[in-house]
Amino acid sequence: MRHDWTRPLLTAIATLLLSPAAPAQTALMRPVDLVDAVPLLTEGGRAGYSRFLQVGLRPRAFALNMNGDWSWNAGEGAAEDALAACELHGLPCQLYAVDDEVVMPGFELGAPLRALGSALVQRGLP
Repeated sequence: MRHDWTRPLLTAIATLLLSPAAPAQTALMRPVDLVDAVPLLTEGGRAGYSRFLQVGLRPRAFALNMNGDWSWNAGEGAAEDALAACELHGLPCQLYAVDDEVVMPGFELGAPLRALGSALVQRGLP
């Protein structure tokens, strides 16, 4: 009798494809973690936002204005302090993120087109 090796091989492949992957492989990025999705920031602003994301103290808040000026703060009164510091640049500011949530209207899902890359946005959509 000839041994049929295709059935065990197909079973092994199906098991690998259908079994739950490790958390690191399946974890979706949260919109708050998408540094490139934050509007108006320069490279320095993106570096500042990256530092904001690394802060473990809660509450924390990140604010910005239409010129790309920004500020963040953590601890008691974080949102008010971030807004006040940002507005020292001379324009009204808005909160972009508080704790682990994007709170700026229109960016709650991580600004999908911006996160895909500027080439797509520059080409435009049909």
